[in-house]
Amino acid sequence: MRQQELLRALLNAFDEALCLVDSTGSLVEVNGAAERLLGLERRALLGKKLLSEPMSGPASRRLGISLGGRNDRLLDGEVRPLVAGSPMSLLRLSDPSVSDGRGRDSEATLRAVLDTLVDGIIVIDDQGVIQLFTPAAEHMFGYHADEVLGRNVALLMPSPYREEHDAYIGRYLRTGEPRIIGSGREVQGRRKDGRLFPLQLSVGEFCRDQHRWFVGVTRDLTAGKQTEDRLLMLSSAVEQSPTGVVIADAQGRIQYVNRGYTALTGCGAEELVGTRPGGAGRANRFGRLRKVIRSGEAWRGEVQESRKNGEIYWALESITPILDAHGEATHYLLIQQDITEQKRDKEALAESEERFRQVAEMAGEWLWEQDPQGHYLYSSAAVRAILGFEPEEVRGKHYFDLLTPEDRQHWMSALPPAKASEKPFFRLINRYRHKDGHEVYTESTGAPIFGERGELIKWRGVDHDITTRKRYEDELRVRDRAIESASVGINIADAQAEGLPNVYVNPALSSITGYSREELLHRSMRMLQGAETDPASVEEIRAAIRAGRPCRLTIRNYRKDGTPFWNELLISPVKDESGVITHYIGIQTDVTERRRAEEERHELEIAKQIQLSLLPEAPLHLATAEIAGFCVPATHVGGDYFDYFHRGDWVDLVIADVSGHSVGAALIMAEVRSVLRTEARRTPVEPVGGEGVAPILAGINDALHEDLSGADLFITMFYVRYDCRTRRLSYANAGHNFALLLRSGEESCIPLDADGLVLGVRKGVSFEEKAENLKAGDWLLLYTDGVIEAQNSEGEFFGIGRLCRQFSARRSLSPEAMVAGLLDELRAFAGKNPLRDDISMVALRVC
Repeated sequence: MRQQELLRALLNAFDEALCLVDSTGSLVEVNGAAERLLGLERRALLGKKLLSEPMSGPASRRLGISLGGRNDRLLDGEVRPLVAGSPMSLLRLSDPSVSDGRGRDSEATLRAVLDTLVDGIIVIDDQGVIQLFTPAAEHMFGYHADEVLGRNVALLMPSPYREEHDAYIGRYLRTGEPRIIGSGREVQGRRKDGRLFPLQLSVGEFCRDQHRWFVGVTRDLTAGKQTEDRLLMLSSAVEQSPTGVVIADAQGRIQYVNRGYTALTGCGAEELVGTRPGGAGRANRFGRLRKVIRSGEAWRGEVQESRKNGEIYWALESITPILDAHGEATHYLLIQQDITEQKRDKEALAESEERFRQVAEMAGEWLWEQDPQGHYLYSSAAVRAILGFEPEEVRGKHYFDLLTPEDRQHWMSALPPAKASEKPFFRLINRYRHKDGHEVYTESTGAPIFGERGELIKWRGVDHDITTRKRYEDELRVRDRAIESASVGINIADAQAEGLPNVYVNPALSSITGYSREELLHRSMRMLQGAETDPASVEEIRAAIRAGRPCRLTIRNYRKDGTPFWNELLISPVKDESGVITHYIGIQTDVTERRRAEEERHELEIAKQIQLSLLPEAPLHLATAEIAGFCVPATHVGGDYFDYFHRGDWVDLVIADVSGHSVGAALIMAEVRSVLRTEARRTPVEPVGGEGVAPILAGINDALHEDLSGADLFITMFYVRYDCRTRRLSYANAGHNFALLLRSGEESCIPLDADGLVLGVRKGVSFEEKAENLKAGDWLLLYTDGVIEAQNSEGEFFGIGRLCRQFSARRSLSPEAMVAGLLDELRAFAGKNPLRDDISMVALRVC
């Protein structure tokens, strides 16, 4: 709308006759009521001089209106300035013969309209001089009307428009070519304080007394621009974020996915946008979104997903409803952050720690960890052989406590300040006091372990018992006969001769190798190496010799007849008084039988036998239930346990898994069975006010806490009690896999789970107890993680889904046949891939 039309529209909003006049009394604009009162049309009235003399201030009087001829009238007129300082005035006309009193408020109303307009109105003449400046313009530019009226409008503009504006008006007046007049555009304004701001400017034009006037309507775009910039910034941030972002509508239909999500999943936006949770294809990945829509509650957790190419990834996912002002969910925001590397790092760290502890159990050397102050956090079992202490006796002690008084005093004075000592150390000789009082020499090597911020977390190292070596070095010169009678093979090589030829070998070495003394003398011990000797071990020996340091390792050597044997080899340099290495002494022990027994059978066979001895001997057949179970230990682990026993009208079922895979874990499981049955007998079968399963878990936890803490172990367990009379099932869980309930006539399994911490973490733990009413034909399956984590040759897991399908498919079988069939299916799935964990299952069928 042009500005002249805007003024006329404002005047036409009133029923009384209103006119705008300039300082000379000439008409600038009239409304329809004034046209009717004066008897002339608008175009005939504009430019007419209604007032005989200029109006210098507010006035109300009867005026003689001379319009020529018969149109001369005598009217009442009231003149007031339009706004303070404006050259234009509002003239209100009324016929004295007809007065209804409605015109008295017209001026105030029009002024109120101008005062309340959000958009600023600025009127300039053809010289660019400001004639009208409304309150909205005052607020927008920071000027009061008195400060700008009579001044050039260019003061409201930034350079270079400020300097060019007068030339633009002149060009328009000469050529009539408009650039902004009659239209609108976005420009910049300049406030009184010099700040620039965006505004929308619309310019209109009207003529009066052969002069042109220009009306500008301004709208401040600052807030809108800021909002627009913020939206653009947020939009760019979301789109460019490496974190996956998905937005769905209230029904769950996907409306937006960012590049981070498509990169994470491998699915294109076109494959996902428009789909809904539970739909076909890629929409299946939004199953958790469907649950949030149903519950109305936000969700956050770690999830395992698969990319479009089938690759598995881990993500930290959150799903949050987006609420409107009334608290209604209009959209849902799903965010996925890729944590695959963190999970792999965590698993690798756990695996590394496990390997470290396994090596500690098998190695003859004393492996240890200390806190930054020097207190033992961990000690391998080798400390028993070296110092006579059990590992648990060492943990918590300061290493000074184990040294001889002389060595303790030496290291207290010789150690550098804390920060300076945070460096690896190698082959430090320590003198310890054995538990029985004698001195033990060790060669100690260790390194500091630092956190992410560079702070010292702990020390990790190994002590090698060199007491025997020291004794041999001291007695070698005078006790050759003692070496001759040693049961281990000993050789002394000339360090100064090429090839390190033997200058001495004892009888035991001949017995071990099959070579005579004469065949061994003047030859290098390299003669024992063969086709399957590890090159890395050979290089380790060479590096130790080049460095002039001791070397201890187990290497595959060959006897004279070609049969291989494992040689636990210790090589030590012998120095003269000046520190020059003159000889090397080698101690060689045939550990073939010991290694084979340790690696292949002994400990794990004991663990398996202990484990299998705890299990029920036969299935259980009752009036309303049949129960069967099995446990198949893997070749290299043993930590599963299950049990079921009948008392009166109740049957208790339990399945458990002990962390760690050793004789110790199996012994703990034996203790678990004893404590479990004791707690089951002690707890009332029909307790007052509850099912009574949770107290059994609480009792087991408290009874085993000290032993589990001392052994650095924990146990997961799922406990079930079945009422044969009512077919009611109550259960509690201590961090174990959830059980599977298969209802009669239904195909899908229902997970049964309850909150509860694993056993052995702390005392006084409460366990949640839940219950289900069963009917004939219902099935219950308990299992350990070895079932669902079994892998085939492609690395695919057996998984919960496959287990549920196979469970449902065999519902017509007996429990014995059910668990046997599931085991067959599991073995067929794994194929040639060995089962890496124990497999245990218990099945209950309701009759």
